Amino acid sequence: MKIGVIGAGGWGTTFAEMLGKKGFEVTLWSHSKKTLHSLKEWNENIFYLKGVKINHIKKITNNLEEALYTKDLIVLAVPAQKLRSVIKKNTPKNKPFIINLAKGIENGTNKRMSEVIKEVWSNIPSESIMTLSGPNFAIEIAKEMPAATVIGGKSEKILKEIQKIVSTKYFRVYYTTDLIGVELGGSLKNVLAIGAGISDGLGFGDSSKSSLIVRGTAELTRFGEFMGGKKETFYGLSGMGDLIATSFSKNSRNRWAGEEIGKGRTKEEIEELTTKVVEGMYTVKSVYEIKKKNNIYMPITDAIYNIIYKKNSPLKELNQLMERPMKKE
Repeated sequence: MKIGVIGAGGWGTTFAEMLGKKGFEVTLWSHSKKTLHSLKEWNENIFYLKGVKINHIKKITNNLEEALYTKDLIVLAVPAQKLRSVIKKNTPKNKPFIINLAKGIENGTNKRMSEVIKEVWSNIPSESIMTLSGPNFAIEIAKEMPAATVIGGKSEKILKEIQKIVSTKYFRVYYTTDLIGVELGGSLKNVLAIGAGISDGLGFGDSSKSSLIVRGTAELTRFGEFMGGKKETFYGLSGMGDLIATSFSKNSRNRWAGEEIGKGRTKEEIEELTTKVVEGMYTVKSVYEIKKKNNIYMPITDAIYNIIYKKNSPLKELNQLMERPMKKE
């Protein structure tokens, strides 16, 4: 099987190496010449996976057509807000299976990633477009630490086939036909993880953060069900599982960004501090627009949006959350 992985960040590089170890012919595309040089010269992605040797990827290129041409499977590891602009540059000549790894909702259109892919690559059948999401930090998977994930799509037959391809002895893959739930769970958890980080930045403890996570899960589920996802999906790996990992881990860029916000930094200052994309800071904008248009009750999301985009004080927003009318759980 020939596989093209588009995007050489931490997760894209890890995924390409993982599939290469299984004996598949993998081509990895990088838009960055520095990353390309690092991988080719030192067999290491020093910008995203420092200290991890990369030895099983057959070809590394900055030629997008080369990474897409005659592939049986294409893995898209491009940040959500960049996905459309990248895949518009070239179209697969055949009809490969597509796995999206991005966790986000596109600003402007408020579309999920599978919707963006189908819109741009209209020749690809909807059943062939899937999203994989779960509590998976690239550095941990790259070091072969055991983890589980879930892949969502429309065809159970195709999902079972892809499940076998991407599963390894340390990476256990489940599947579901609730594609909407998988995509929304992975997207909204980034928003809530920023909230968890803000709690850390304000100096609060585990009781505060755990309370936020549980009530945040209620918001995630409320939003996800309205959008067509299934409740059980949001309590699974792409929802609750990913939210727990992202809210507590030192490897989480969304939690880190929230912590910096809690300490007084702005969105613009955080963007200057890192070359990595903090998906939650952009996803919250789309989620806020959708919930406002449809009158979905999401007070935690409102607070995070107000802090990031209206520059409201985190403590002020916290006080408003705590002082809301009492209600039954």
